[in-house]
Amino acid sequence: MAQPPVSGRGLLYVNSAIERTDVLDEEKFMDWYDNDHIAEVLETSGVSSAWRFKDVEFGKVEKPYLAMYPLEDIGFTQTDEFKKIRVHSDKIPGGAAIYDVANFDVRVYNLIQVFDPTKKGKGHTKTIISAQIEPGPEVSDEEFDRWYREEHLEELCKGKGFLRTTRYKLAYARSNAQSRVLKGLATSSEPPPQPPTWLAIHEFDTEDVSVENLMDIADSPWTRKVLSGCKAIEAPIFKIVKAFGEADFFHGVEV
Repeated sequence: MAQPPVSGRGLLYVNSAIERTDVLDEEKFMDWYDNDHIAEVLETSGVSSAWRFKDVEFGKVEKPYLAMYPLEDIGFTQTDEFKKIRVHSDKIPGGAAIYDVANFDVRVYNLIQVFDPTKKGKGHTKTIISAQIEPGPEVSDEEFDRWYREEHLEELCKGKGFLRTTRYKLAYARSNAQSRVLKGLATSSEPPPQPPTWLAIHEFDTEDVSVENLMDIADSPWTRKVLSGCKAIEAPIFKIVKAFGEADFFHGVEV
């Protein structure tokens, strides 16, 4: 299925897990990611920064690895240049395509807000919360956005080690099946995934981060109204493993 045309500043967000643990371990997977895949991605004309993260609950979650790539134009993800990024490597045992040995949840988002009260700049982030929300029918998109801008972020920034938040709206998502189509590989027929529409990446300069403590700080009647009827709420915590390239994450951008 062809992806709808997209454009504008945004984020390529890739959650993954090793599927063939009999042939691929974490060391080999990370070697491929760091020294082959991300290295190649950063040589393209559309990507200049990248990060790898690992879920703090490693071993308890389905997809513990996260890679994020901020883009000046998410339309790059639909170009021939992007499609030519290799999926085979001598770092993958047996010469398999990476989709044969690992499972990827790929999402492309439009940037909708940068909230940066500390203005500390690059290089301070140690931990992120990836807050993914699908509001219920009682809360419009407009109210959801106002809640974040007028109250919620102002409360969250009181939390220990809070640095900044960038917010996004989903443009499209794909699973391994759709990624295989993109790369011209044989695949099964399945519909694209439907993750929550709204994503907020909350950054902290400490590893001592608790979603429960932050929600206590940000508790209010408006917050309870917005969250009580949500169709989906996910808030995994990731620790940063490595930054690549310019390591810029919309610093100095005002949205």
